[in-house]
Amino acid sequence: MRTKLIALSAVTLALAIGINGCGNTEEGASTRPKMTLIVGNEGDDFYKAMECGAKAAANRLGVELDLQGPRAFDTSLQVQIVNSVAAKRPAAVLIAPTDDTALYPPLKQIHAAGTKIVTVDTTLKNKDIVAAVVGSDYVQLGAAAARQLNTLVNGQGKILVIASPPGVTTSDLSRQGLTDALTRYPGLQQVPTQFSGGDAAKSASLVAATLSVHPDLAAVFTLNGGDAQGVVTALREAGKQDRVKFMSGDAQPFQVDQLKKGEVAALLLHKPFEIGEKGVEQALAAVKGQPVQPESTTSIVMATAANVDEPGVAKYLYRPC
Repeated sequence: MRTKLIALSAVTLALAIGINGCGNTEEGASTRPKMTLIVGNEGDDFYKAMECGAKAAANRLGVELDLQGPRAFDTSLQVQIVNSVAAKRPAAVLIAPTDDTALYPPLKQIHAAGTKIVTVDTTLKNKDIVAAVVGSDYVQLGAAAARQLNTLVNGQGKILVIASPPGVTTSDLSRQGLTDALTRYPGLQQVPTQFSGGDAAKSASLVAATLSVHPDLAAVFTLNGGDAQGVVTALREAGKQDRVKFMSGDAQPFQVDQLKKGEVAALLLHKPFEIGEKGVEQALAAVKGQPVQPESTTSIVMATAANVDEPGVAKYLYRPC
């Protein structure tokens, strides 16, 4: 009888330890909010740098972070990802919407289920479901571009701008800032804006077509770094690489090489690492019911061949972690 009682006591103790152990594990897991970051293009170095910042903040704050993104900057592909993420019911979704209108309905459904929405870089036209907006100061970028273009062409000449299609908020705001600032430089004439989604082949075609109509083109400015290689190729093939100045947004590794070779006169750098960090911080505050900053922006840094290796500039070049 004593042997049986000892055996039963041992089993009871083992069960108690097992139950308590499982309870602690589950409780520990529940204290880590689950979030998903959905970027605009998983292969883009800008978004890779943003992911690095988000992961750094998630590790620091005890957040379980899932990374998602379409293979290309394609709205239909991103909508599919949003719909698949909805089934997981994360505490928060951080997203760089590829379209300011088309992403609203699927995100509204996620929001209705209790998920907090934070937009990073790009945002939505209707922000009533958005807890916080984090991104670059794109109006400032447009103004900085106008100022630098004026310097590059000595205050006189035709300017071609290649932007993302309307509906991409970052591009829309940059064009607004550029157009407003160009009124201060009467010697600059902006030829019709062309649209590309970071497609180098398309941007090359757009530059070639513009040169055929405006052979006296003085400068090209691309908002998206993905278009940069196409511009360099088109100018080289037209024999205009020394006559037409080229400036671009972003700082992907190949663009930095172009800058050092003199193929690009200047780069306007964002701070995607900081955007990713701030996005997770604001999302966590929203999940905890704490005050959030409804809108926060990061500043723009200009890189030239002369300063690109300086620490204050080099730290903002896009690098994966």
